[in-house]
Amino acid sequence: MKIVLTRQPLYRIHSQCAVCFLPEDVRPLRGAVGSLDWMLNGRLTRFARRQKISGRFMESTLVSPGRLLACDKLLVLGMGPYHECTPEKTLKLGEKVRNILVGLQAGDVSLSFPMLGAEESPDIFAEYFTKGLLYGEETKDMTAYLVAFNLALSCVFEQIDEILLGIQKAKVEFKKHFNVIVIE
Repeated sequence: MKIVLTRQPLYRIHSQCAVCFLPEDVRPLRGAVGSLDWMLNGRLTRFARRQKISGRFMESTLVSPGRLLACDKLLVLGMGPYHECTPEKTLKLGEKVRNILVGLQAGDVSLSFPMLGAEESPDIFAEYFTKGLLYGEETKDMTAYLVAFNLALSCVFEQIDEILLGIQKAKVEFKKHFNVIVIE
């Protein structure tokens, strides 16, 4: 498993599947999901208006970006109300992403955490999300999947150190070996 932290925006990272988080109660869309919506000519906003997506906790929607994004598929995962994103919910989001990606057999993934406010800590979100990715039933197939798994994590410059700290905490706790690379 390899995790690369980069300042590249999510819509520019080449991957089999890009993952973004949709809050239930924040409109207009901001952060990475707002940028993706912009690149998709407002498709996510239209889906929300037509009530095809809502951002409810654990709601998942797979979107075909066509040629508008650098990824083959876009996974939009509901995070529930913005200010109710607890570490426990973040862990469950990580588990959900892992299960969906295994089902899609997506080994090269790009992801951006939701835009966090001053009161939320990027290191805690990164730690619990990474724990969710690593947590679960270990089978021979799952072990092989995780060994070949590559995650490009789009980060704003000011949060790279905190996100790296959170990932390292999860790595130490689970005693998993994987590489973390920071590209500045």
